[in-house]
Amino acid sequence: MTEPVPTYHERVPELQAQLAERGNLGLVIMDASSLGIVESTYGSEAYEEVRQRLFKLLREQRGKDFRGGDILALDEPRGLRLLIFLERKRRKNLSLSLTDLRAVWTRLLTSLAPNVARTAFPYLKTPPRIDLGYAIALYNPLVGTDRIVSQAFRSALDQAGHHRKTEEIQVRERLQDLIVRERVVTAYQPILLMKDRTVLGFEALSRGARGTGLETADGLFGAAEEHGLMVELDRLCRARALLSSGRVPSNARLFVNTLPATIRDPQFRGRPLIEFLDRAQVSPDRIVIEITEKLVIENYGLFRETMAYFTDLGMSFAVDDVGAGYSGLEAIARLKPHFLKIDTSLIRDVHSSVVNREMVKAIISLGHGIGATVIAEGIQTEEECRALQSMGVDYGQGFYLARPDPGPE
Repeated sequence: MTEPVPTYHERVPELQAQLAERGNLGLVIMDASSLGIVESTYGSEAYEEVRQRLFKLLREQRGKDFRGGDILALDEPRGLRLLIFLERKRRKNLSLSLTDLRAVWTRLLTSLAPNVARTAFPYLKTPPRIDLGYAIALYNPLVGTDRIVSQAFRSALDQAGHHRKTEEIQVRERLQDLIVRERVVTAYQPILLMKDRTVLGFEALSRGARGTGLETADGLFGAAEEHGLMVELDRLCRARALLSSGRVPSNARLFVNTLPATIRDPQFRGRPLIEFLDRAQVSPDRIVIEITEKLVIENYGLFRETMAYFTDLGMSFAVDDVGAGYSGLEAIARLKPHFLKIDTSLIRDVHSSVVNREMVKAIISLGHGIGATVIAEGIQTEEECRALQSMGVDYGQGFYLARPDPGPE
């Protein structure tokens, strides 16, 4: 198959002519090598499919995200690093500057890069990071054009790496500051009886306060996982959820997400726990501790041992994201949780998806068989709601039923 975009080595004569005429070349690289995981996971055919989508996107965006006269090239055959050599400025007597390069880099970073990341769907559900860097290739008649361009390419890669590292440090610092200053916002989303919308309880949902750059749940917890601060963040979110629970009716349950490690936190046991709950004015029998299916299975022994302590105090526990892709229903059944929360992915289009419907039925049967209350998460439409009610789901949660109340920041 002929490559739609050649390597930069194949474009050396053209680049040499432009270098000699202009004295320099502006280079922006888009490093999409993170898409390469598609090949190692799904094979070369899937990888080529993603690359062809990438080339199609480039054809569509020529003249939009980058100029029609820019020279496009790859770093190597079947590669995923795109080199964009910038067309000369429209006023030919003006030289390209670093300010011009940064402007192009910023535009591509915000417009083209996110679309490039999405070319890997559905093989990669979460769009991977696409890095960009820039450099100027300076003409030197004593040095071959291929070497000049290679040096500029390496400089642009270094610049992309520097930008990525700087961004990671900034995110880590913002996250640390958020934890130190306790800048999390707790929203409470109702969990309602499917038959008559009676309130069972409220799930506490945490996000970063405005201005932190971590305002979404994915952004907040993704950053915490990347920087090894999940336990620290989890402790804070759990504390804020309980201390802010005065906004919730006193007869309603409080569903609080936590990690297996943090439920062994000495500040969440013994006298410190009793004193904390007294300060929060929450009785233990109102608290439902939620742990995701994945973490329950990975920490089965730890979870079973630790949960006995909390259930003896009167707390309940729920397994969250049931059916999200981990085959641990037998382990879950042995734990006999009080609540099973069906993952959003199975709820989506449950009224029209035979597979989702059968899996939901199996989870309902399992839950009722072990005496657990079954809750469907992420209900977004009336059709989903009706289908779940007809199948015997006990309670529901989602935007269709009620949105989270963010309360005051």
